[in-house]
Amino acid sequence: MRDMKKVKLYDASDFDKRDLLRMKGRRRVFVIFSTHGAREASLIHDKIVILRKDLPDFVDGILVSHRRESDIIEDTEIRAREAWRGTEVLICNSCTLPDMGGEGGKGADMRRALYHINKEWKDKGAESDAVAVFLDADVVPEYFGSHFVLALSGAVLAGHDFAKAGFWREMGRIKKFVAQPLFSLIDHPALRMLTEFSYPLSGEVAGTLAFFNSVHFWQRYGIETGINVDTCMGEYRVADVNLGLYDHAHHSDLDIQKMAFGIIRTYLIQLRDYGIIRLSEEARISDMFRASLIDEKGERQSFAFELPEKKYQPLKLIL
Repeated sequence: MRDMKKVKLYDASDFDKRDLLRMKGRRRVFVIFSTHGAREASLIHDKIVILRKDLPDFVDGILVSHRRESDIIEDTEIRAREAWRGTEVLICNSCTLPDMGGEGGKGADMRRALYHINKEWKDKGAESDAVAVFLDADVVPEYFGSHFVLALSGAVLAGHDFAKAGFWREMGRIKKFVAQPLFSLIDHPALRMLTEFSYPLSGEVAGTLAFFNSVHFWQRYGIETGINVDTCMGEYRVADVNLGLYDHAHHSDLDIQKMAFGIIRTYLIQLRDYGIIRLSEEARISDMFRASLIDEKGERQSFAFELPEKKYQPLKLIL
């Protein structure tokens, strides 16, 4: 029986910039923001300005992984370069990989960004021990700071393969009502580590390039859940880093339901693929989210959404 691994717990205050600079040595730290359309233009500008002001000698590269809503240059791209002319903007719409087409999705575009770093940033020191820090662009500005990068990368520089951010925030419907109950449901020695993440669906994560190249990426809503399960089933050293108070733009109830469907679907597929659960008879894991309701007018409604999601092989197999 596999021994249960433990998640190492940190607070952002555990890391000091001067100490981290010594620990960093010749290793490189890259920050990747994921953006879509023009809705995060001002947010991405302000975050890059903060990082360049506070961490010019710590962050070696900033990449904005951007998906356009049309064929024209968008304000997000312009504002990112205005914040720092060294910012590289990767247009995901036209960035294909040997095993990917033009499909969209946060996880798909994260994978494109990693492939780009592996292939194109060798001259910037993108070796296997380089640290990649993924940050969501929609964090409310008053809660964002350079401690996001210092603490997450600090946990990796301290010897961990993967570090996930934890926060305190009042909302978090998916975390409280879907992810945490779901990850407690199936008791397995390896999976118990999932219940130790304070914010299991956080998009703010860091890891070595070697780590990210070795795990599966999922196209859309399953990206965090899929990586979490891979960390449990592999021989990885994992950290949970408390970054303090946090908030971001909130989603509609319907969007929350779609996310919940994607998270549950990914979790079941991962457990099936690892041989932890088995479906019998004619059971299968569906791509279709169906629901019925009675609306505020007392009328019956029903809807169905086709939500397929690709599971990509580890990048190391195509690099």
